Amino acid sequence: MSDTQDRKPELPPLDSEVATQASDPFSSVFMGLMRTNDPLLVERGLHGSEAHDLYRDLRRDGKVFSGLQKRKLAVVGRDWTVEPVTESNQGTRDAALLDDILGGFNFDQLCSGLMDALLVGWQPAEVVWTLKDITHDGTSRQMVVPARVVRRSHRRFVFTQEEDQAPELRLLTKSDMQRGVPVPARKFIVHRVNAEDDNPYGTGLGLQLYWPVFFKRKGVLAWTKFLDRFGLPIPWGKYPTSATPREKGTLFEALRAVSNDGMIMTPEGTMIELLESKINGSATPHQAHVEFMDDWIMEVILGQSPRGQNGGALAAAAKEREDVRLELSQADSDLLSETLNDTLIKWICEYNGLQPCLVYRRVEKEEDLKAESETDKNVASLGFQMTEEGAQSKYGQHWVLKSAPSLPPTTGQGNQQPADPASFAEGGAAAPDAIDHLVATELGQWRQVVEPMAAPLRALLEQAAAKNLTAGQLLEQLPQLMASMDDAALVDALTNLAYTGRLAGNAGGEQV
Repeated sequence: MSDTQDRKPELPPLDSEVATQASDPFSSVFMGLMRTNDPLLVERGLHGSEAHDLYRDLRRDGKVFSGLQKRKLAVVGRDWTVEPVTESNQGTRDAALLDDILGGFNFDQLCSGLMDALLVGWQPAEVVWTLKDITHDGTSRQMVVPARVVRRSHRRFVFTQEEDQAPELRLLTKSDMQRGVPVPARKFIVHRVNAEDDNPYGTGLGLQLYWPVFFKRKGVLAWTKFLDRFGLPIPWGKYPTSATPREKGTLFEALRAVSNDGMIMTPEGTMIELLESKINGSATPHQAHVEFMDDWIMEVILGQSPRGQNGGALAAAAKEREDVRLELSQADSDLLSETLNDTLIKWICEYNGLQPCLVYRRVEKEEDLKAESETDKNVASLGFQMTEEGAQSKYGQHWVLKSAPSLPPTTGQGNQQPADPASFAEGGAAAPDAIDHLVATELGQWRQVVEPMAAPLRALLEQAAAKNLTAGQLLEQLPQLMASMDDAALVDALTNLAYTGRLAGNAGGEQV
């Protein structure tokens, strides 16, 4: 083998980037300040507070606000789970301790605030650290934990980048409104989405929502003017051609007393006509326009149009929309968890010497317990039985196995108690019947009688299971097995029982 084949390839450049934003010739960088690559903001020449105000204004639209709330609450409404990176007893204890720490401040509110990055593309938040005595498992210790985490406005921050360095978050102050000042380490969390070419500003849904909201507002304005003009009757006053200015003024005051919104005054003989649209239907073009824009907005936010077809396709469309929303919610949760695990969760563990842990939320569709129970019933009819643990995990810990009804204790003939002489009285217990006692006594011996016949059959079933015999092959062996069964004990027991019962019946049940 040659030396070339034995030689290992050289290691690639480690922990370094070549095509950074700072070296991008198509990126407008001034004094090291990075600019967003959002096409809408670039076209309009907006950055900083102007870009922030542009997308913040979109929240004033009811559909945008409603859709974003659904996206955020679908994640925040789920319970979070903390697990250790490495399974160990210490890791499990530290994960439980970290879970208590997260419950001690506004963690859900933090998650909701960071998800505002869906609209703008990125969202900063400031961690307010404090020393606090944390009690867990009966022990108390002083730990560095967040007192609260505050969502901050985008317009107060910029990103800078120098050659061969990662983007740096800087805070704009009154003394430095251009580049800002560096922020302390492990102080700010930045959640971003759709970061094209690793741009720290990200690209939010505002890029796709701007135009439908813009056109919707124009349509609502036109619709309002239409209703204002044609929604109510307009008073029309006519005056003779020889009317004096005083008479015209009197007519004008009379019309204004009827309506302040609008009126018409013309000389007699003047004709006024309105050119109306020939479009038929209950919905006006303005309404159809606004509804189309609303559907566009919701499709951008939720991934599916909120309106489905009629008939049988309606249920299928509703199920598809629900599945898409669950997928979006799980994706939002995963992206948010990555940001938190790389920042806040990591910082808390390192400050307090805890084992590395991860936080996440699982977004799952609620199970239809009725359908599940019907499935379990069908499976049980095939010969299977669910364990108590399986039933509790599916239907709740309050379910336990139902206890089997207990049979009345049987006694031998020697232990038979005499009948109560007062048993015939009203309300008293009836004396046990002798024949019933005889039957109960014989039934108590059924296992000993049937065992010689059941043992060969049980052995055959075990042999069939071990050899993977089919049902047909098993049936072929049954006649030979039944011929070899020892039924002598069963025959003797039945004969004895029938003979004894006959004697007892002839004797009137007095003696056994």
